Amino acid sequence: MKKIGSINNVFNVLSDPSLQHILILPHVRADADALGSAVALARGIEQLDIKSEIIVDEEIPAYLKFIIDDYPIKIYRNNTLETIQKPSLIILLDHHALERLKQRKKIVEKFRDVPILIIDHHLIQAKTESEFRKNFDSAQTLTIWIESERSSVSEMISELFINDSLKCGFSLTRSIATSLMGGIYGDTGGLRYANSGIRTFEICASLMRQNLAINLISNKLFGEKTLDQLNLIGEVLANAELTQNGNIIWFVVKSDFLDKYNATQDDLEGLCSQMRDVKNIDLAILVREISSDEIRVNLRSNQAIDVSELAGKYGGGGHARAAGITFKGSNDANLIVADLIKQAEIMICAK
Repeated sequence: MKKIGSINNVFNVLSDPSLQHILILPHVRADADALGSAVALARGIEQLDIKSEIIVDEEIPAYLKFIIDDYPIKIYRNNTLETIQKPSLIILLDHHALERLKQRKKIVEKFRDVPILIIDHHLIQAKTESEFRKNFDSAQTLTIWIESERSSVSEMISELFINDSLKCGFSLTRSIATSLMGGIYGDTGGLRYANSGIRTFEICASLMRQNLAINLISNKLFGEKTLDQLNLIGEVLANAELTQNGNIIWFVVKSDFLDKYNATQDDLEGLCSQMRDVKNIDLAILVREISSDEIRVNLRSNQAIDVSELAGKYGGGGHARAAGITFKGSNDANLIVADLIKQAEIMICAK
């Protein structure tokens, strides 16, 4: 299913005069789109004199700090459940499943009587809205706006600021526009990917009227790499392996590989997309050993395969051209790669 609900659902919920405190929960390992849309939405909500609060699981990567622009985002801690104020509304942003909250799922479980608003652009597995509601892992009242054909949630949130017909009281500022443009750029590869539609460019044009420094946004997201990072990228590309047909490329990042370059997992951001840029590649696979009991896989594709479908076979998800999987427990990275390639080749041949 490609769409559930509409922007009017969001407008109607935010127009409720009883709202006093809104909690925004982006997906785990929040990226540019999740953070950009969250901060922009939070600032818009505060323009309505409603308290907003964003809680994430991890520290914000340095290269995304410009998107936040000093907004006080909270990191989930052991004492968060005891100290958090009961919200009037919980917003799930850039995802539509409680599993994407990881430990923050406990917040939703604590406040079972608080309604939930979902704003997302990921593909929906359910065939109907009633099926989606039935399968949602919570009994709370749901309001939904999901459009899988949108480039990003930041594009969707932008509508609340630039769509004059809504009259929702949101006023666009340069800071908000920067957050939204950062989110759109992050999920579209700087407007390079096929998910960049006509409305995407129209919205970007509206955001640019805030006198944005688009070169700085682009540099923060895709540039400003250290020499160690570039050397790391060079070694990955030089040693990445290809299938016999030459259409699938992969690399396994061991923990000691990062130590060699004094690098972190954040330094691998965008690397799988660069692997996909190799000529004639249908699928790029980057396997990362996070710890002894966790392996993460990045999947990037061109038109030959829908990686959200491939990731779904292993409990992962994402978009048609960009998806991810997390494997917990004791797993062999090489066996994971072998099975992914096998499944991918079956899917490619079936097209």
